[in-house]
Amino acid sequence: MRVRNVRSNCLVMLAVLLLSSIGSATAADKTAASAAAPGNITEVWSFWPKAGHDQDFQTAIKQYAAWRKSAGETFTWSIFQPIVGDDLAYYVIRSSHHQWKDFDANAAWGAKSKEGDKFGEQVGPYVERSAHYFSETDPAHSHWTDSKDYKYFSVDSYAMKSGTHAEQKDALDKMQKAVVDAKWAYSYQIEHQIGGTDPMMIITPMKSYAEMADPEPSLMKVMSKSLGSDTAAAAAMKEFGGAIDHHSNTIYAYRADLSTPQ
Repeated sequence: MRVRNVRSNCLVMLAVLLLSSIGSATAADKTAASAAAPGNITEVWSFWPKAGHDQDFQTAIKQYAAWRKSAGETFTWSIFQPIVGDDLAYYVIRSSHHQWKDFDANAAWGAKSKEGDKFGEQVGPYVERSAHYFSETDPAHSHWTDSKDYKYFSVDSYAMKSGTHAEQKDALDKMQKAVVDAKWAYSYQIEHQIGGTDPMMIITPMKSYAEMADPEPSLMKVMSKSLGSDTAAAAAMKEFGGAIDHHSNTIYAYRADLSTPQ
């Protein structure tokens, strides 16, 4: 999917932006705001069904998702399936917008409801292997617009070279100014994975295959205008690109039919 790579390589330049300043508040105000505000932690599970049991897994996970809601769980789980890449035989299950303390409450619910036993009985027989992570969204540095119409999500995962923070920041400071000044319209979210080998992810939502086309104006055009020349923009891109150790991309389709019922 090279058509996505151009856009995602541009979006990675947005991975670390300057923190915006915030007004002062009393300790009580901060505590209340923290309790009311949605969190930025996501729990992520991946499951690979046993060979020949994909449909069994889908049926079971759909029933299990409905059971969790009926049993009183407050988390909402969204399920995604890869549609490009060399491994299409797995499912990613995510529950987002949590604070860390929410997982203590959900663990208590799980123990009381015996959700682990239910999973083992209902879904476990069809699972070959699984993986579990958390990820932390960087809301100050993301540009996310919610929509119920998103059908596809491009996920670019990056492992960065050690000792390159200064180069990253220099390039990204230039990037930030260009994007803010131009009011670039494309939605994206930056997450840092907790666990695994690809700690930084750029998630780009799309409502259709048509939205997988390169953005217009391109980020290079925006950068060139901000920095004064194509040469300066290319140098900034190269500076950041040199900090990347390796990169992978997958596009996922949202499976509303398997997710927590609305």
